[in-house]
Amino acid sequence: MAKSRKKKKRLSPAAKLIMVVCAALMILSGLSELKTMYDLHRSISDTQQKQSALNAEKKELTKKKKNLSDPDYIEYIARGKYLVTKEGEQVFKFSNNDTNN
Repeated sequence: MAKSRKKKKRLSPAAKLIMVVCAALMILSGLSELKTMYDLHRSISDTQQKQSALNAEKKELTKKKKNLSDPDYIEYIARGKYLVTKEGEQVFKFSNNDTNN
């Protein structure tokens, strides 16, 4: 019985070099994609934070807008901030300084 052995084909050094270069290029491409994905996730996170801040500001401004249609609120602001008085009314303003002498 004759044994037939198949000889393994060995790759030439040039083929090995080409394979190593291709593998390196694939790895670099993958790293580039990972960096791009990380940057996009960071950008999305920043945008979501800005959006939540803007939503909170919008809610506050909507509340102020609603209050400005209320005559009692307008009177409260005018009397408190601008010292508007009714006819015959006296306003006393006290300082906030605490001096215990």
